[in-house]
Amino acid sequence: MSKRARGGATTGSRWAFWQLAPEEAWRGNLYVVMFGVFVSFTGFTFVMPFLPLYIKQLGITDPGDAALWSGLIFGISPLLSGFLAPVWSILAERHGRKVMLQRSLGAFAVLIALMAFVTNIYQLLALRLAIGVFGGVAAMSVALASTIAPRHQVGESVGLIQATQLASGIAAPFIGGVIVDAFGLHGSFFLASGLCVVAFLIITLAYREDRERGNAPVAGVKEAPKPRLTFREMLHLPIFVGLAVAMFTIQFIDKSFGPLLPLYIETLNAPAARIGTITGVVMTLGALTASFAAVWTGRLSSRIEPRPLLFGALLAGAILCVPIAFVNHWGQLMVLRLLLGLFAGGALTLTYAIGGRDMPAGAKMAAFGTLAGLGQIGGATAPFVTGALSKWASLSAIFFVDAVLYALLFAWTLYMFGRRRETKPAFAEALAPGDD
Repeated sequence: MSKRARGGATTGSRWAFWQLAPEEAWRGNLYVVMFGVFVSFTGFTFVMPFLPLYIKQLGITDPGDAALWSGLIFGISPLLSGFLAPVWSILAERHGRKVMLQRSLGAFAVLIALMAFVTNIYQLLALRLAIGVFGGVAAMSVALASTIAPRHQVGESVGLIQATQLASGIAAPFIGGVIVDAFGLHGSFFLASGLCVVAFLIITLAYREDRERGNAPVAGVKEAPKPRLTFREMLHLPIFVGLAVAMFTIQFIDKSFGPLLPLYIETLNAPAARIGTITGVVMTLGALTASFAAVWTGRLSSRIEPRPLLFGALLAGAILCVPIAFVNHWGQLMVLRLLLGLFAGGALTLTYAIGGRDMPAGAKMAAFGTLAGLGQIGGATAPFVTGALSKWASLSAIFFVDAVLYALLFAWTLYMFGRRRETKPAFAEALAPGDD
């Protein structure tokens, strides 16, 4: 039997749509989603890092008030999107995942363009609220990657999506910073909206519902219904509780930097005329190393147990966050952000890999949709906390908080995931097609 017939991914089968074997067909949709995610997230990254500067242009000039408003503006969209993620996951199962992705991207295209026309902070807040209600690309793409891949390849699948999301931040912040410095923020809004339109067209033309599960139904054979878990049953799974806490905390830490980064860099001997460009460079290097970490750990988790890798990533995060609070030059911040992305950037991917191996097959779509939503809520909570700490403590206070959270999460995961895998519950029967 050939490598491809056994489901092994050769170079050709891994990267070319037209050479995928039937059991590898799910990769076709994965690559389409990766492409759409990269284009749309590149658009987001042209805009999001520089919203604190836009908030100042809208009349919020006090640094403390600007930080507080930045936290609110950053956090409200993913917060609402996280709460609605389980709803969109259920609707995707009923009506198709493609239409849910189209809905999200279409909403982003319209609402981001409208942000260029706001005249006060309340209009900007209203548009960010609308993005939270109608968006959800991040959670949907991760949940989709978690459910279409075979069980032992969930880490690789999610790692590629995570890396794609992060890779959009490799060049975009730098280019976006140059655009902001040269042409102002309004042009970046229109460019971001146009990229969301391109992503919408990519999903519309290339995503195929018939290859989602990787195996077409056999003619004349009735497919057995997949076992489903209720939300209450999921809460009784220790693995789900452990994953939920990890998802929330990792995303909280990851999204805690964004709202204050331009403001923090202003205090680190950065030239005033180059704040946008320097912010872009710092974010680009962090995204580059985190993207590499997501791909590497995702692929490694398909061959070895991902738990020890997760423990190491969390410990590295705890160690690296502390010195960030003590830097006195933006160059030092850049180096530490690079190292943090390299050594802790794969933590979220590894958490999904653990869930992909250990979660019952019948719980997959609902569980991963819920987990993705919880992660977004964690990320949405971070800007609020960051803004409050920046106003009433200091701009560097959040880095001490992040170090403590990394250390606590290391202890938590060591307790929850450090033991041998628990026996599967009685309601976790057959694997879904492709999960073996």
